[in-house]
Amino acid sequence: MRIPLVLLLALPLPAFAKPKAKSEPTPPPPVAAPAPEPAPPEPAPPEPVEPAPAPRLKNVTLNVTVTTVGGSSRSIAVTGLERAEDFHADRGWTSASGDLKITLEVGKSEKEVAWTEVKSITIVPGKMPDDVDCSYNSDFNPFMYECSIRTTTTAVLKDGTKGAVITRNKWRLSPEEGAAAEFYLYKHTERMQGEATEEDQFEDPGMYTKLQQAMRESLKTTVVKSITIQ
Repeated sequence: MRIPLVLLLALPLPAFAKPKAKSEPTPPPPVAAPAPEPAPPEPAPPEPVEPAPAPRLKNVTLNVTVTTVGGSSRSIAVTGLERAEDFHADRGWTSASGDLKITLEVGKSEKEVAWTEVKSITIVPGKMPDDVDCSYNSDFNPFMYECSIRTTTTAVLKDGTKGAVITRNKWRLSPEEGAAAEFYLYKHTERMQGEATEEDQFEDPGMYTKLQQAMRESLKTTVVKSITIQ
């Protein structure tokens, strides 16, 4: 049987499935960048190093007993002996052997003796205010004020010789351990700096009043009155 062409044209064409589009592959999730390495910790500051203490001077061996007017007594195994460069050690201390002699007046002559030759020393302060001399030194800023009381100081040597001590410089006797003893043998002195710091300073008589009061206190307590040496 013949089918008219018109009918063929009117028939719907068979549907053809469209090819599926190829799906793109799913990209992998982004990888997080690695965390930066933590900064190394700051190094701890070094522990402060305490300077090593200066070695103790060892230039003598003496067993000394120092007694004050206040009645206190101290026995010292002395291993270091020093004398002030100037009267009051403003320029420091010396341990040169030639500087460690005590000057004595024996009769009409002077004699230099070592501490090892001495048996005992007695110190008798004068009277206040008659035996006190006060002055100031303008080389210091503020000015340095001082009052000194004259003393009668007698040394007895191991050979029996007696003489008047006239070495005015301060002395320092140091044990191997512990505090040193510092004192004057001749003319005990109290010192104090003034309070003014102006370039143009003037003598302050009030400082002498303070120093003499300090002197009165020292003459009751800390002034050395005797030294014995074994």
